Amino acid sequence: MKRDKLKRGYSEDQVMAELEKREPDSEEFIPAQWQWADVVFSFYHPETKLDETNSHLNVRLILRPTIPHSEFSQILDQRSSDPTPAVSLLGFDRDMGKPVDVLEVTGHATQEQVYELEKILCPEMPHLWHVCNRDINPELGKIAGTTGEMLQSNPLALTQPLIAYHVLIAAQGY
Repeated sequence: MKRDKLKRGYSEDQVMAELEKREPDSEEFIPAQWQWADVVFSFYHPETKLDETNSHLNVRLILRPTIPHSEFSQILDQRSSDPTPAVSLLGFDRDMGKPVDVLEVTGHATQEQVYELEKILCPEMPHLWHVCNRDINPELGKIAGTTGEMLQSNPLALTQPLIAYHVLIAAQGY
C-alpha cells in the first residue's frame, strides 16, 4: 500500500482494486505450487512492531522432508545463552498433512547475531561462500524500501543463503 501510494501515485482505492483484481491469479497459482515446494518461507510483521520499515519482518520457514536440510542444532544451541534468540525452531508441525520442521528468524535479530549464525552456516556451504559471507557480499539482506532507500533485513540475510543452499542441494539431486 505504502509503496504504491508513494512511488506509483495510486490512491488507496486504486491499490485495493489492483489487489482484488489479482487475487484470483494468486488463489489459482500459489497454492498449486505450494504443494511441490521443499521450503516455504513467509515474511510477516511481528506482533510487536519495532518500527514502520520492512527491515524488522520475521520470517517463518517450513522445511519439508523432501530434501536434506542443514543441521540447525549448532545454531539453535546458541539460543540458550541468548535472552532474545535470532533463530528458533518452532518445532515439528504438519503442513498439507505431512510432517515438517518450522524455523523462525525474528525481526529483532541483531547484526551480531546474524554474523554469528552466518559463521556457522557458511562453512556448511563452501560453494556459496561468496554469497553467504557478508564480508564478501555486503548486499546480503539488503532490500529496497517503499521510497527506494536501501534497508538491511537481518532475517532476509539469513534466509537468502538458506534458500540458495536448498536450491543447490535439490539441483545436485541431494
